[in-house]
Amino acid sequence: MTRWKLILVVALAATATACKSANLEAKYDGTSRDSFGFVAAEAARSRFTHDDSDSAAPMPRAVRAQRRVIRSAKIGLTVDDLAGTGATIERIARDSGGFVLSTSETRYQIKVPATGLDAALETIAGLGEVTRRSLSGQDVTAEYVDLEVRLKNAHAARESYEALLRKAATVEEMLKVEKVLHEVQERIELLAGRRKFLDEHLALSDISISLRERQTRGPLQVLWDIIKWPIEKLWWL
Repeated sequence: MTRWKLILVVALAATATACKSANLEAKYDGTSRDSFGFVAAEAARSRFTHDDSDSAAPMPRAVRAQRRVIRSAKIGLTVDDLAGTGATIERIARDSGGFVLSTSETRYQIKVPATGLDAALETIAGLGEVTRRSLSGQDVTAEYVDLEVRLKNAHAARESYEALLRKAATVEEMLKVEKVLHEVQERIELLAGRRKFLDEHLALSDISISLRERQTRGPLQVLWDIIKWPIEKLWWL
């Protein structure tokens, strides 16, 4: 390539670059239909959607130490008086700061403060003969931390959209940013609702109680038990 041809190519490239820069400045000068505010809003929306779909970052060591476990218990009792025992169970629930969730003649489901689960269970166990008892827990630490991260990101995104909405230059931009802002607000409400659900179940533990009334043997039953054994022996001879 000759020296003059090289100079001509450089001059044309410089001219094209200058025209492109001028076009970009006109596009994002705040008055055009596709102003910088709208482009930024779309970019923020894309980033928020991507971050929200990713899994949460590994939990810090301090967070891992603070486990969040939903605890529950089941217990079966043989008692002398179904009605009296049921009334006592309801009183135990209220006195502990909890409440009765459901009742029937032989089944009760109550909620007590999680910190008082063990004490309430021991009190109930003293009402009769324990036939079965179990404790279980559901670790929701990872989900809870994930919700916290997502909520933090969603609140930050909402603040950004609100700022962009104030800078919108056209009605079209305002409508588009408001649409995205509405989507973010719905996500915040959904995440906050799930966190509230976990908070309630972490604060209160379920206790399911099954009752069976002890059978009292009358005189005829005692007499039958006395003669039943020899009759069965004779039958099998």
